[in-house]
Amino acid sequence: MEPHGNASYSAEIARDIYSQGWQLLQAGRTRAAAFQFEKALCLSPGFSDAALALGHCLHSLGESGQALTVYDRLLTASPTLVAAWNNRGNTLLEMCRYQEAADSFSRALEMAPGLHDTRVALATCWQALGRLAEAMTACDTVLAAAPDNAEAHWNRGLLHLLQGDYCQGWREYEWRWQKRGFTSPRRDFPQPRWQGEQAAGQTILIHAEQGFGDTLQFCRYIPLVAARGLRVIFECHPPLVALMQGLPGVSEVIPMRRPVPAFDLHLPLMSLPLLFETTVETIPVATPYLVPPADRLPLWRGLVLDENRLKVGLCWAGKSYPDPRRSCPAALLEPLIGIENVSWYSLQLGWKEALPLSMNDTTGQINDFSDTAALISQLDLVITVDTAVAHLAGALGKPTWLLLPQAPDWRWMLNREDSPWYPTIRILRQKSQKGWEETIQRVKNLLYELQANKFQTI
Repeated sequence: MEPHGNASYSAEIARDIYSQGWQLLQAGRTRAAAFQFEKALCLSPGFSDAALALGHCLHSLGESGQALTVYDRLLTASPTLVAAWNNRGNTLLEMCRYQEAADSFSRALEMAPGLHDTRVALATCWQALGRLAEAMTACDTVLAAAPDNAEAHWNRGLLHLLQGDYCQGWREYEWRWQKRGFTSPRRDFPQPRWQGEQAAGQTILIHAEQGFGDTLQFCRYIPLVAARGLRVIFECHPPLVALMQGLPGVSEVIPMRRPVPAFDLHLPLMSLPLLFETTVETIPVATPYLVPPADRLPLWRGLVLDENRLKVGLCWAGKSYPDPRRSCPAALLEPLIGIENVSWYSLQLGWKEALPLSMNDTTGQINDFSDTAALISQLDLVITVDTAVAHLAGALGKPTWLLLPQAPDWRWMLNREDSPWYPTIRILRQKSQKGWEETIQRVKNLLYELQANKFQTI
């Protein structure tokens, strides 16, 4: 037999190619690494480490279907490979196939009960499936063995907040800074964190974190900070700066990633509910707490015409991360076509495809959130999925219909059609995991009801 036909020789070459793939992966060249891992598998089809690495690369590249195929093939040959069950679960979770992901994680845990990350991921599946008690039990199991597991604390905090237990929820929410890969960097300053005390004459830096919606929702606390005698510098995302300059209690607004003026104390924005001991009943709920800058209004008054029709702003899609379920496919908006006496206005920034309805698209005139606020101020109603638009409309006190997936983000809680955070928001929840069609039909019916009432009550 020739050397090149020898199985052990092929396996040796496959290991060399696999090592090259790891070097590429560590250098951030994921696509090239995947190519090497695939070559290694071709030479040695039973090379499980190469299969796991290839699946990881495909998952990282957003090619979840191909990653799933790799894991399924691997598990057919090696059904007791714990890492394959775990990785398969991660890919299914990314695809929002929650029950299948839970099954994969459960299989991994049957063989390796001490995998804490796997159990936390299983808790995420249970939460998405509405099995909250099981999700909480999974987190508690991890914390019983590893009390400082930040991921379990984080998930546990979200479960408490979702169910309205803010006392426990805000405390657990502080674990976000220990969580791996948290979306905002931890800010370490030599100045002390504010503990909620009266501090007349001192300057505090409140620094925003996470996304636009989080900042729009929690900036309501800044007037309460100023009321304790502090001069407030608010650091936020650049597109929010102009809008936040009109927020009561703010002395100075600065954009992120710019030099910070002198200050005495600091605090992350979303730690304020904990300091103010916020419960569902004590949320600072007075709206509007944001208003569009006066100099932005003339343009938008000219672009939104008074036609004796209901002027409705529509936003149907958000970023796929962290929750791809929150977007409504544009094609499913078709039932809203042709509703009489409604003028539609797009609030969907950056939309590259054909608009789903005949609508006024003035988004090209929007430069930042001040423009979006000015546009919304000219409308009668906003209909939106769970994006920053919902928080902005709520902060402006605009009547808003919020379209939610069956498994909502924690801030919208459960089984209620109102929001304790925004008095003018009405929540329309999906009844099932694939319930957008029913939700849009409900929107259509509500618009017809408004027509029957001559739009007197929105």
